[in-house]
Amino acid sequence: MRTFILFTVLNFSFGLLFSQQEGPNIVFDNLQHDFGTIKEEAGKANCRFVFSNTGSQPLVVTRVQTSCGCASSNYTRQPVATGGKGFVEVSYDPAGRPGPFAKTITVYSNGINPTTVLTIKGTVTPKPRTIEDDYPRVMGDLRLQNNHFSFMNVFNTEKSTTEIPVVNVGETSLIIGFDKLPSYLTIQAIPSELKPNEKGVLKAVLDASKVNDYGFIVHRTAILLNGQKPQNSLISVTAVIKEDFSKLTQKELAKAPKIQFKSTDFDFKTVKAGDVVSCEFEFVNEGKTPLIIRKVKTGCGCTASTPPTESIKPGESSAIKVSFNTRNRSGRQAQYIDVYCNDPNQPEIKLKIGGVVEKE
Repeated sequence: MRTFILFTVLNFSFGLLFSQQEGPNIVFDNLQHDFGTIKEEAGKANCRFVFSNTGSQPLVVTRVQTSCGCASSNYTRQPVATGGKGFVEVSYDPAGRPGPFAKTITVYSNGINPTTVLTIKGTVTPKPRTIEDDYPRVMGDLRLQNNHFSFMNVFNTEKSTTEIPVVNVGETSLIIGFDKLPSYLTIQAIPSELKPNEKGVLKAVLDASKVNDYGFIVHRTAILLNGQKPQNSLISVTAVIKEDFSKLTQKELAKAPKIQFKSTDFDFKTVKAGDVVSCEFEFVNEGKTPLIIRKVKTGCGCTASTPPTESIKPGESSAIKVSFNTRNRSGRQAQYIDVYCNDPNQPEIKLKIGGVVEKE
């Protein structure tokens, strides 16, 4: 009896195993490929994963998906008969990707196990950098690391300095100058005369105490090489000018002006395109000394007026009038107005006017 039961159990197990193997079955020789070390400048690296169909029915690879766009694949698209072989080819492009990498390739098929994950890995050594890589901007025989002096945040009591590395790639020396600089900005080339293949810097100094403005400012100037403007000669200069309250005493801070808006957001609901929407942003000076509106700056499509009196006494109220021309606009709109003042706790306030504009 026991022998009969054991025979029955074994027979059932073998039958189950046999039934599980019915149908196509994909088996790869290797699930991982290590490229080792490859050079970035050498171009694409390729490898091939070979698989067999160990099942009882034709195997079809339905698609192959890579983990990112840097690896591409080609694979056997025809059905693979029982006992037959196929392949999945993978290509990795190292351009712009120095350092170690590990990517996955998912193979989808009609096999018993419908997905198989392959892996490629390796390390890309960066290509030697060239003058063109380090100095991508071109102005005649002068190459620059960039063409933008960015000063970021500068207090209105400060001087700030920044530099742009340059190199002379020509066969003659270059004397570098600049056209029409504002009083708050100086730029000089170091050295003043750049010999062939010589590297240097353009040093810019921004004196924010001479900038009669607040918030984001931009200036563009032309570079001069031996007195002439080369092609693409413009250099931009940007900064964000902020008021410096760091030297105020605790007593002065306690008596400082305090701006308080009734609302900083105006919703004009729904209007027709071409309508001009107007509103007033009312505010009061809750401080103990006069509030001064330094600047009111609007975005595209908006106009705003400073209060009738730029200095608002303690306890007094005023308003900033804003109008928005909705011509040639449709859908949800949002325009912002930046207000700069001498409130040390809120020197910059952002107002918003928005709503929906229906087509005419």
